[in-house]
Formats: sequence, structure tokens, C-alpha cells
Amino acid sequence: KKTFQGPFKACHEVVKPGDFYRNCLYDVCIGDGARRILCQVLEAYAATCKKQGAVVHDWRTPSGC
Repeated sequence: KKTFQGPFKACHEVVKPGDFYRNCLYDVCIGDGARRILCQVLEAYAATCKKQGAVVHDWRTPSGC
């Protein structure tokens, strides 16, 4: 999110990441840093981006999902 680079770069103009980011931060903190929660949020963002026609590159490898 910070540099708007990476696998979701093309999506940020189509689907704003702010709400996804805040929800992810909250859910991961509540879940004591659970990676599965992070992966679920990233998967939801990727799916939303793809539905809106944005290209999403491999996000699973860099995130460890």
C-alpha cells in the first residue's frame, strides 16, 4: 500500500485499497497476526480487482499465501 507498487498496482485506481487495508489491519491484529486472515483479505481484494477488470499479478508468492 505504501508505495502502490507490486502485484496490485494496476488495481489501485480501479478499486481503492483503503477500506481493504483498514479491515485487514484490524482483522490481523484481532487475530494475533494470523497469516490466514491476511491471505483471505488479499484474496478478496484480488477477486474484487479482477471483477472490475484490473490486472492482478502473482500476489500469493510475495505474501506467502
